[in-house]
Amino acid sequence: MIQAILLSILVVGICTTIHYFVLKWVSDTIAQRKRTAHGQNLGLAVGAITFAHVIEAFIYTLFFLWAVQGLQSGALNASGTTDEPITMMDYFYFSLVNFTTLGRGDLTPVGHLRFTSGIEAFHGFLMITASGSFVLQIMGGRAPLSEKG
Repeated sequence: MIQAILLSILVVGICTTIHYFVLKWVSDTIAQRKRTAHGQNLGLAVGAITFAHVIEAFIYTLFFLWAVQGLQSGALNASGTTDEPITMMDYFYFSLVNFTTLGRGDLTPVGHLRFTSGIEAFHGFLMITASGSFVLQIMGGRAPLSEKG
């Protein structure tokens, strides 16, 4: 269990850092542009945030794979009766569904992987909420994390 907690702290730290730097870059870029470029600024923000969320979910995917295959701290099981092995794409799909708190239920974490899965859902909710707040500020014509903004 300690391993799952430390793993979760590490992945939260990595993903939060990535998220901050993406938001900071977007904010600084917008601060350097004309204030009338609202559509372009919004497009940049939404595109960069979407990219950041996908990268963050992929990082969780890599940690899930490491936890299962390297640390043997759990498993990811498919619901129903299927004999097909769980693939990297299944892990990525699970991570995206989990990060967005959608929770489809067709893949189920087992063992200590459940803890990291719960942390991912909580962390994803925080990052999506922060991103929503950021986008609203961009829509209001501000560059939220920039000293000029």
